Amino acid sequence: MIPRSEMKIHKNPIEINKDMYERYPVTRQAFITVGYKDTGEMGHNFFLGKMMENMLKKMISGEKGRLQEDNALDFGANTLNLLIGQYGVPNFQFLQWKPLFIPEEMTKNPVKIEPDQLSSMTKKAAVLYGADLVGITKLKPDWVYTRDVFKSIEFTDGGEADETEEAYLIPRRVDKAIVMAFSMDDRMIDHSPEVMASTAASIGYSRMGIAAVSLAEYIRGLGYQAIPCMNDTALSIPLAIEAGLGQLGRLGLLITPEFGPAIRLAKVLTDMPLEFDQPIDFGIPEFCKNCYLCEQHCPSGSISNGEPGFEGVCENNNSGTKKWYINAERCLRFWQANGASCSNCIAVCPFTKGFESMQCFECEKCETQTGCELQVNTHLRIKYGYLKSDTWGNTPEVIRPARKGL
Repeated sequence: MIPRSEMKIHKNPIEINKDMYERYPVTRQAFITVGYKDTGEMGHNFFLGKMMENMLKKMISGEKGRLQEDNALDFGANTLNLLIGQYGVPNFQFLQWKPLFIPEEMTKNPVKIEPDQLSSMTKKAAVLYGADLVGITKLKPDWVYTRDVFKSIEFTDGGEADETEEAYLIPRRVDKAIVMAFSMDDRMIDHSPEVMASTAASIGYSRMGIAAVSLAEYIRGLGYQAIPCMNDTALSIPLAIEAGLGQLGRLGLLITPEFGPAIRLAKVLTDMPLEFDQPIDFGIPEFCKNCYLCEQHCPSGSISNGEPGFEGVCENNNSGTKKWYINAERCLRFWQANGASCSNCIAVCPFTKGFESMQCFECEKCETQTGCELQVNTHLRIKYGYLKSDTWGNTPEVIRPARKGL
C-alpha cells in the first residue's frame, strides 16, 4: 500500500444527518427489489433470470464480446465465488460464523499478543491470502444491516456469533472490521459493457471469498471470533472508508489511491484486540465535483451530475449520509438488458489508470490550490510501483500487484 502518511488524515470522512439516517436492510438492495418485481420471490439472485435470458440471446446471435467462449471464461472465473458464498449470504456455505477446521484447543485459547503486533500479523496474513489492500476499523452498528432476506441481524451482550431460527446474532464485543480490497484487471474492465469486464469482477468475487474465509480461520486459530463477509452482514464501503482504504466518488464506489475504483471489497468482523487505521483524504470529493466522466458514460443514466446531498434518489438508497446517490434499479435494469454486468464508470474514471494530459479537457474547471488531485495521486502511484509512465501526460501503464500467496 502507498504509505498513508503521504495523505491527509480525515477525522470525519462520512457526514451523517442523524435525523435521517437509519440502519439499512438487505431487502432494499436493487438485487432483491428488482428480482421481486420480476418474479414475486424474495432472494438474492432472482434478478438474474432476465439477465441470463439476454446473455443467451446475445450469445446465440453472435454479438462481439458475448460469444460462448466469452461467457465460459466468466463462468469459470465465478466458480469459487459461488462455491464459497454466492456473493455473500450470512453464515452460508464456507462463510460460516463458526470454525471450519480449527481444533477446539486453539479456538478456546486466545494468544497473548499485543494489539499492534496482532494487527501487523493479521494484515500480513490477509495479503498472503490474496488481499491487495488491508485496513482495520471499529465496527459501528450503523453500518451493519438490520436484516438479511429472511432474518434480522441483531446484537447480543454475550455469547458467540450465531444463527437462530429468527435472527443472526452478533456479540457486541465483535467490534472490529478488517477490510480488504482486491484489484481488478483494468485491461479487462476496458471491455465494458462486454462480458470480459464481468469476468474481471467475477475473479474479484472469487478472490474475495478465498481471502475472507482464510483470514477468518486464521483469526479463529489465534483464539478469537471471526465472521467472514463478502457483500453480506455489513456495508463494505463505509467500513473501507473508515479503515483508510479510500474515499467515495461520484460513481458511488470506493476510490483507492492504489487502484482507483477498480477493486472489490470483503471484510472479516472480529473481537480480536487490534489497532485501528485512520481514514484518509487524497482529494476525491474535490476532483469528482469537476469531473463528470462516469456520469457521461453511464449507459443507464444512473449517476448524478449534481452536488452530493443527504437525500436518496430511489427506493434502494439509504438517505442520511452526504454523498452522490446512484439510481441502483436503473443500473441493474441495464445489466439485465445487457446480459452482463457493466463497469463503464470504472473504465472511464481517471483514477483507474492515472493522469493523462487529455483528461484536462474533460474537467469542467480546475480551481485547486494545492495541485490537481489526480496528478498528485499519479505521482505517488509511480513512486510506489503501482503505475509506469515513461512520458508524463501519456496514458500510464497499470502495474498489477505481484501475489505473495493465494
